[in-house]
Amino acid sequence: MKSPHSPYTLALILLLLFPTVVFAEKLYVSETLIVSMRDRASLQGEVVSYLKSGDLLEVIRKDEEGFVLVQTTSGEQGWVPEKYTITEKPKALLIAELEKEIKSLKARLEALASTTTVVKDSAQAYKIQIHDKEQEIAQLQKTILALKETAANASQKYEDLQEKSQGVEKIFTERDNLVARLKTADQEVVQLRSENAGLVQRDRQLWFLVGFGVFLMGWIMGKAFKRSRRGGLSL
Repeated sequence: MKSPHSPYTLALILLLLFPTVVFAEKLYVSETLIVSMRDRASLQGEVVSYLKSGDLLEVIRKDEEGFVLVQTTSGEQGWVPEKYTITEKPKALLIAELEKEIKSLKARLEALASTTTVVKDSAQAYKIQIHDKEQEIAQLQKTILALKETAANASQKYEDLQEKSQGVEKIFTERDNLVARLKTADQEVVQLRSENAGLVQRDRQLWFLVGFGVFLMGWIMGKAFKRSRRGGLSL
């Protein structure tokens, strides 16, 4: 009695259940981004190409400044910020692949509808897989919406921080100006105190001279008065 499992059927089932594993280190451009690929590891480097979310990149090497030298599937090489890459496939790409896989599974289901019992059992398994993958798609779509909302909130917070940092910078500038003006005022106070001490000294000298003059005049007038009295008595 021949087995109902033909070699082609078994091979098809194995291919479906055990996908090919790629061991080379790969990266993907992260969700909903257009990333500039530059000729050197700097944001000031010249843009050599633009990468979109889901593009597959092969890592050549990394540097300590947060950049990665990568090669695209078309052979282009350049530097991109590592923070804009992820090791897992983007969810939008997974959804597209899952939808493609679902279409392929549905097509296979239609082709296997009239085959043996084993193939019918496989078709039931495919239906379960389709149901699971549709649920996975729905969950991934919810995750993408949440990520977009988080990204929008993060962008708003970044703009708020930029505005606050500009205000802080203005406050520091005003503080520095006030400190400089205070130093100038202190120097002027010292100079005014010095000038005031000189004026006080000159004022004291002037009053001394005035007092001495008054004393001298009094003494002279006293002498003159005494002489006039003596002259009057002698008459």
